[in-house]
Amino acid sequence: MSQPKPKPIDHDRLYTDLQYRYEYVSEFIGFGVKDHDAIHKSADYISGLIPACVDAVYDKLFNYDLTWEHFSKDQEGFEVRDKRGKEVTSVDKDSEVIVFRKTMLTKYLRKLVTAEWNLSYVKYLDWVGHIHTSTPMKRSTINVEYIHCNALFGYLSGMIVDALQKNTDWDDDTRNAIIQAYIKFFWIQNDLFSRYYVKDRVLTEKEKAAVAVEKAAKEDTIRRELRTESLLNAVYGTAAGIVVGAIASKYFGN
Repeated sequence: MSQPKPKPIDHDRLYTDLQYRYEYVSEFIGFGVKDHDAIHKSADYISGLIPACVDAVYDKLFNYDLTWEHFSKDQEGFEVRDKRGKEVTSVDKDSEVIVFRKTMLTKYLRKLVTAEWNLSYVKYLDWVGHIHTSTPMKRSTINVEYIHCNALFGYLSGMIVDALQKNTDWDDDTRNAIIQAYIKFFWIQNDLFSRYYVKDRVLTEKEKAAVAVEKAAKEDTIRRELRTESLLNAVYGTAAGIVVGAIASKYFGN
């Protein structure tokens, strides 16, 4: 009986085609629909832990000067300035930029347990990796070295797995399936970070152009979403101010 032949993999597409790369890594580690469903099944439980997880992450980052120093630089979608509009050299845990970063991490974790697993979400995960590097087509100059990103993934995944292990509402098989799904997810997310750091090969000029077009389209979509969220926040803030003003006028006006 002849042995099955190895599945052919297009080497160059792994570095130029995001969806192809994601599908290859997912298939290799066995991450599929059952894992997506397992993560969604944990949504209610994990959602309740997100605030504590976010605080723990930034407490950890605050412990080291090399990880905390990045927050004094302009972020993707946020300029770090003092009250006079000038650049700053250091920030504390209550700074606006930290509030902003905590909000972004909160959204990231909520997306993880609620998002549909499609190309749009994969592009979002890839964007999360992209914005931490000094690669082209970014508004910010922040560049977090890979050693710190990798260490943070280890810390965050360990914290979440530990929390999942303590859940007694699931049977053993369900709990184990959910834990395995999260472990696989963090390896996939780690790959979408490492692709911007690890230079396995040199792209041709044509490939660079194709990647540039893909990144530009992806970032344009993300920025539109950020502008929409900022607009909604502004509208809600204005509405709240009107309501408070009306109440104050009613009870404290002349």
